[in-house]
Amino acid sequence: MEIRYAKRKELRQAAAFINDCWQWAYKDILDAEYLAGASDQERYKHFREAFKRGRRPLLLFDNGELLGFCSFGNSLAEAFPDDGYIAALYLREDAVGKGYGHALLTRAEEELRAQGYRNLVLDVLSQNTRAIAFYLAHGYVKVGESAFTLPPQCGSKEYPKDIMRKAAT
Repeated sequence: MEIRYAKRKELRQAAAFINDCWQWAYKDILDAEYLAGASDQERYKHFREAFKRGRRPLLLFDNGELLGFCSFGNSLAEAFPDDGYIAALYLREDAVGKGYGHALLTRAEEELRAQGYRNLVLDVLSQNTRAIAFYLAHGYVKVGESAFTLPPQCGSKEYPKDIMRKAAT
């Protein structure tokens, strides 16, 4: 297993990987039309812009295959602006339950601690019980709620999210 920062040339692959992960991870949670409209190209543009600003995701490979992705950095949670933030953690469906998620989260947390963050925060769709159980097992606790809102062209439907937090130590 290898966990490392993404190279610029891997961002297109990472974008397609995330969209594939969304298809299985959120198929019973998010609107099917919204998921079907997910664009690898749009996600790639977003990743490329973030990369230019110094935000580089971690990629997890095993035997040369991309199995995991984790994006992290400064907090986007209004209530916790000084925390480190786990923005996204995704695994290929057949990689779940094999320790890859633990390894990837642990590495991201180490990187955030090394950057000086004392607390870590993330948000997760409230219906994503598998992910919530994973984060609870890693010491995160629910500290608030927010919402994920679909874009207007997809009906502006809101999905509740749990805000979870833990000490970085």
